[in-house]
Amino acid sequence: MFSIEFSIFLAVALGVLSVVFFMGKGNGVIDAFQGKNAPKRKKRTPEEDRKYQRVFGVFCLLLMIDEIMMIFLAPTNKIWNIVSIVLIVLIFAGVIIYLKKNFPEG
Repeated sequence: MFSIEFSIFLAVALGVLSVVFFMGKGNGVIDAFQGKNAPKRKKRTPEEDRKYQRVFGVFCLLLMIDEIMMIFLAPTNKIWNIVSIVLIVLIFAGVIIYLKKNFPEG
């Protein structure tokens, strides 16, 4: 969909975010995207917080894999653009369903 350079940049950024979340250092990233006016989230135990960040780590890892596949498959196979969009929607839906089920407070 975009240029290969953009896909490479996005894959690297998602890889870095994935590592940050898997290391358990992603609270700042989560807080940055939450916003100022968002309701305060319930305080989690360290185990719950680690599990919460691991979900986002897997999310970023899956999106990174999709971007890497875009780099190699999109120039030769135009149907891959549609497959990629479907994969991204399924990944988003899976993460939202998992978070709603396991972390109902948001």
